[in-house]
Amino acid sequence: MLEVQHISKRYHYQKVLDDICMCFPTSGIVAIVGPSGCGKTTLLHILGGIDTDFQGDILWKNKSVKHHLTRYRRHHVSFIFQQFHLIMWLSVKQNISLPRFFHKQEKASLSLALETLKNQSLHSLSLGQRQRLAYLRSHYHRSDILLCDEPTGSLDPQYAQAVMELLKEESQHRLVVLVSHDEKLVSQYSDEVYKMQDGQIIEHICFHETEKIERFPTVQKKYFLCHMRLAFASLCSHKARSFQLMIGLLLSLLSIVLALTLTRHLEGQFHQYIYSLVPASGISFQSRYQQSLSLDLLNQIKNQPGIMKSEMFLDDYECLGIGFQSERYEQSQTLFIGDDTSPYTYLSLKYGNYPQAHHEILLSLSTARHLCGQQDVASLIGQNVYAWYQHDWEVKGICYKIVGITNQTTALDTLYQMDHAYIYLLKDIYQYELEQVSSHLGIVYVHPDYHRDHVMKQLKKQFPDYEFLAIGESTTQNVSQVLNQANIILLFFSLLAILSSLFLIGEVMFLNVIQKKKDLAIMKCFGASSLDIIKIVLYESFQILILTQSICMILYYQLIHMMNIFLQNMFESELFSIQVDINIIAFVFIVSDLLVLISQLPPLLYILKMNTVQALKE
Repeated sequence: MLEVQHISKRYHYQKVLDDICMCFPTSGIVAIVGPSGCGKTTLLHILGGIDTDFQGDILWKNKSVKHHLTRYRRHHVSFIFQQFHLIMWLSVKQNISLPRFFHKQEKASLSLALETLKNQSLHSLSLGQRQRLAYLRSHYHRSDILLCDEPTGSLDPQYAQAVMELLKEESQHRLVVLVSHDEKLVSQYSDEVYKMQDGQIIEHICFHETEKIERFPTVQKKYFLCHMRLAFASLCSHKARSFQLMIGLLLSLLSIVLALTLTRHLEGQFHQYIYSLVPASGISFQSRYQQSLSLDLLNQIKNQPGIMKSEMFLDDYECLGIGFQSERYEQSQTLFIGDDTSPYTYLSLKYGNYPQAHHEILLSLSTARHLCGQQDVASLIGQNVYAWYQHDWEVKGICYKIVGITNQTTALDTLYQMDHAYIYLLKDIYQYELEQVSSHLGIVYVHPDYHRDHVMKQLKKQFPDYEFLAIGESTTQNVSQVLNQANIILLFFSLLAILSSLFLIGEVMFLNVIQKKKDLAIMKCFGASSLDIIKIVLYESFQILILTQSICMILYYQLIHMMNIFLQNMFESELFSIQVDINIIAFVFIVSDLLVLISQLPPLLYILKMNTVQALKE
């Protein structure tokens, strides 16, 4: 079954093994004895496929496995080490069933002697109990070959004999290769004995042959999410370090997603606020030759396709606001009106009707609330309100009747009136002729179904003597430009923050691999390939990242909600609100995932180059 041909090995130009040739049976105990330092353990490591630096060849079932040692070791070899080599951050049961994490095995079962120990930590177990665990682990791994390195070296005679009895029973089902310097003990239980000295076989004694007894076939299964479970156990073995790492990464991710969300929505809020001050449908116009505008011109513009309303602002007449005080103007009793020219025909009503006369007005819902205070806004319908205007240091009021309230909430307090209504009403108060009014600035409102740029192009063509400008366009462009520059700078610093955090993850995981390289080497001895080890390390990093991202998502939602409550209470309006941005979260999380993958290259390269034998000796 197993044969080695002309095995030789050197350590720093010193020959450790010298042309070793051996042929092993399919079952029974084959002992390799000799004084310390004669090369027994080195030969055992070569037989187990964990030492790959040698000359010669290993045959399994008459086929060379020298270039397939990982596959050979995973499927055909198990170990019992002199130092037990238990993984201290795994439980008793997980140590016993370690091979099941890497390939199909029977379900683990603890013997009666160890049932009481399953909830204890490995640090509290005695040497005898640890030796028993090491044997049960090798027994659990139903391989064709069991390699034992001084299995009784640290035991008293009573325990040593008990272990040899177990190995003798095991040798009925597979080959047991035993390395020991206790020739008296092994000769009592061995079927064959090889004596070594100075790296050479000096004697081979065959006592008898053991006929192999095949085991009954059993149901074999692999652990579900095996690599994830080992990664999580490794993560929990250094909770404090993992917690500190998660806190640092959480602060970075949370700061980045909040900053990107705020800047992105800040731009939207700026644009929304600008449009609320001066609607996106607004177009200002004035004469190229500084001539005064006229009502006839407004009517001509109003008749153009896509125009809802056209108004002009009278020179030297300023609206100071509205209030219920009728005798004289008092600033403290007056609500300032920021917009009194907007169209209303497309607005929905909450209460009342649209204006039918010049002295009738609509109020926006937010303006009605500001005007009535604690009263019900519906009580305003039918009430008189006074709009105060100043001209040449003289302040006079116009009596309006509130006939309706819209559903709209506006950034500026707004009233809606019929076309040119305030011009006709001021005419009666200040006693001027319509031909005498002077206005050098007008405004046009475009219907929502029409594109403003197209309408403005037609107006420029129809009225070449007048200059038409889109209201708020330059301001919006300037704001967008400034915020885009801020976003670029923020993205740069955010990337630096993520890189620093993920560099920390890479550094911590590299130190973790170095710290646990002996444990990883033990896993290799019980069926783990380099790919298995890589998966465990990667999954541990991504578990840290996923846990951090999950907490970040929860805190992100909570902080956005708290910010919205704060903004609404401060501005008493729902206009200023921040929306949860899934695209930003997805972008930041995907970038962090990719960078975590890149940050794992150093520990992964270290794993690929790791010397299993050297790691076991540490």
